[in-house]
Amino acid sequence: MSSPIRRRTLLTGTTATAALAAATACGDDGPAGTADDPVEITFEWWGDDARAEVTKQAVDLFMQKNEGIKVTTNFADYPAYWESLTGRMASRDLPDVFQMDYPRLRQFGGNGMLMPLDDLVDTAAFRDGVLDTAELDGQLIAVPVGTNVFGLIYRPDWFAEYGIPVPETGYSWTDYAALVRTLTGALGDGRWGGSDWTGSYLLAELWLRQQGGSFYSDDAASLNFTREQLAEWWSLAAPLQADGSVPSPEEAAAENAPGVAAGTVATEMRWDTAINGYWPTITESGGTLGIIAPPTADPANLALHLRPSMQFVIAANSEQPEPAAKLIEFLLGDPEAAAILGTNRGIPSTTAALESVELDEASQLVLDYEAGVEQHLAGAPVVPPAAAGAIEAKFTEIYQQVQYGEMTAAEAADLFFTEAETLFASEQ
Repeated sequence: MSSPIRRRTLLTGTTATAALAAATACGDDGPAGTADDPVEITFEWWGDDARAEVTKQAVDLFMQKNEGIKVTTNFADYPAYWESLTGRMASRDLPDVFQMDYPRLRQFGGNGMLMPLDDLVDTAAFRDGVLDTAELDGQLIAVPVGTNVFGLIYRPDWFAEYGIPVPETGYSWTDYAALVRTLTGALGDGRWGGSDWTGSYLLAELWLRQQGGSFYSDDAASLNFTREQLAEWWSLAAPLQADGSVPSPEEAAAENAPGVAAGTVATEMRWDTAINGYWPTITESGGTLGIIAPPTADPANLALHLRPSMQFVIAANSEQPEPAAKLIEFLLGDPEAAAILGTNRGIPSTTAALESVELDEASQLVLDYEAGVEQHLAGAPVVPPAAAGAIEAKFTEIYQQVQYGEMTAAEAADLFFTEAETLFASEQ
C-alpha cells in the first residue's frame, strides 16, 4: 500500500505500554531491524492447506520487501485454532496478528485483548461499508479481509428445465415457501426445492431486521425480540415439513445431507461466497449456479449488509504493533500479495486488492451479485455478544425438538429464552 502507516495519537492501558515500547525500539521512521537483526512478529490463522500455501507465499513476499521484519506463521483447522486462542487469552499470549471470526470479535475485543487500530492501520483503501462491522465501543479493533452478503444460491438449469420463473427482488417469505413447494413437486423423488431455513439464527436475525427489529439489543446484552416472534419464525416452514416439500430432519441429519452442493436441493440461503465452494462440483457435472437476493418481510427493506468473511486483528499484548500493522496493510493492499491470495478469504475488502485479483467465474458472479444488491444494503447489526456461539448452538438444538415433534414452537421459544438468559448471565 503506498500510503504510510498512520501513527496512534492517544493510547491507554496495556495498548499504550506495548505501542510505547515498540516506538522506543523502532523510532519514528517505522520498524527498526535489518536482514541480520530483524524485529520478529507472529501471525496465525485458521484454514486448510490451500489457504496456508497462498498465505505463506504472501508472507514470504512481505519479508522479501521488508527485510527488517521476520514473520513466524502458524495455522490450524477451525476448532483447534479457537481452542488454542481461547486457552491463551488468560495469559495474554496471543499472536501479534491473527485471523478473527466476526461472531467472536466481542469475546476478544470486549476483554481488552485486541489493540485499537484507528491510527495504526491505514483504512483509506477499504471499500465503502466494509469497516462497519469492525468497530466495538467506538473503536476500530479489526479490519475485514474479505466480504460477503446473504443470498439465495440456486440452480438456474433446474428452473429453466421445468419452466419455473426465478423470483424478482422483493419476493416474500410466503412466496419463497410456495416456490420451494412448486420446485419439489417438479423435481421428483430425492430432490427438493429447498431445505428448512428456520433453524438458522442468522436468517432469523435477517427476518427481524426486515421488520425494523434486531436479534440482539443495542448493547448486545440481551435478546431484542419476543417469544411470539420466535414461535412465528419457527412455524414458517412447518407446512413444508408436513407435506415433504423440504428434507425431513432425518434426511437433513444424514451423513450426506441434501443441499445445493450435493445436487439434491434447488435453492439454499447462505453467505454469497459459499458459491465458490459449490462451483466445481456443480459445474463439473454439467449444472449451473446463480444467486439472487433472499426473501424479505418488507420489499422496501431487504436488511442485507456486508459481513466480513473474516478479519485481521492485532493483539493488545503485541510488542511490535507497527510491524504488525505493516503486515496487515501489505496482505490487504499490495497488488502482488493480493494476486497470490486471490479470493481464498472472500471478495477482497480493499479496492487495491480487488483491482489486482484475477476473478474466476464463481467470484465474478458473487461480485456482480453484491453490486446488484448494493442499493439494498443497510447498516450492520450490533457486534454479537461473547455468548453468541453458545446462543446459536442452543437456537439450533432447541429448534430440532420442534422439527421432531417433541415441542411446539411456542414451548421451544419459552425454553430458548430461558437458556439465552442463562448464557448472557454467564458472560457478565
